[in-house]
Amino acid sequence: MTETISYVGLPKFEIEVPNSLEEALNLLHIHQTNCKPLAGGTDLLVDLRHRLIQPNVIIDVKNIPELKKLEFTPNELTIGAAVPISEVLTLSQIKTYYTALYQALNDMCDEILRNRATIGGNIATASPAADTAGPLYTHQAVVEVQSKSKGSRLIAIDKFFKGVKKSDLAPDELIVSINMPKPTINTKSAFMKMKRGAEDLALVGAAGSHNQEHTYLGFTAVAPTPVFLDISNLIIEKKISENVFQSIWKEIDSKISPITDVRSSRDYRIHITEILTRLILKEIIL
Repeated sequence: MTETISYVGLPKFEIEVPNSLEEALNLLHIHQTNCKPLAGGTDLLVDLRHRLIQPNVIIDVKNIPELKKLEFTPNELTIGAAVPISEVLTLSQIKTYYTALYQALNDMCDEILRNRATIGGNIATASPAADTAGPLYTHQAVVEVQSKSKGSRLIAIDKFFKGVKKSDLAPDELIVSINMPKPTINTKSAFMKMKRGAEDLALVGAAGSHNQEHTYLGFTAVAPTPVFLDISNLIIEKKISENVFQSIWKEIDSKISPITDVRSSRDYRIHITEILTRLILKEIIL
């Protein structure tokens, strides 16, 4: 087993504090793989202390106006990449229309860290256990990224994650915002996770959403990337029979490949995934 060393101090780096998105993109373009953006820093500082990354430059983007946008319109919700989770939770429409995301954010870290942590940072880290990944998929989120070389582009959340700590982001690209369409009035969503302690990473995370047209499920900590499933074709009635559930579980089981680690065994993760799936489906459909 490889031992992870935690150092007392951080490695040496230069810090840049751009005042505009254009300035930040210029810095990313210049430094490429030798730099890392800093929004909340709750993941970044841990990786720095463990020497998992050692960039020459840290680009502090948390005060760039374009990355601080938080807006709910009749058509969509926009969350800037540098908006702290605590601020997102103050928006009343989050709980009403994006229940799965609200539940995930309300259960992430603690109240103090939520003043720093961001959704942009949570997905940029591209952890298989990212709490927001499942809810963002069930809400059909699209990630807006920008760079000096490519301009602006949109990435559907189910295309964003490419492997453990790997995403579709190019070295000079920066997440600008996360955008979600306003759900139809009959949409229900939910998020649940199993963890060992109050502030521990999820052993398994599960999210789901359902309306008359679509049923989506998202899982974390059960594969090298978050697992997303559209099971709309399997939902043929408002009550899910055991036969229907077994068809759904067959789809899920074919996609997940959990590991055994210090937090949980592989078999226990599979068992918990099945339990959470049943609970989520009961919550959003029955």
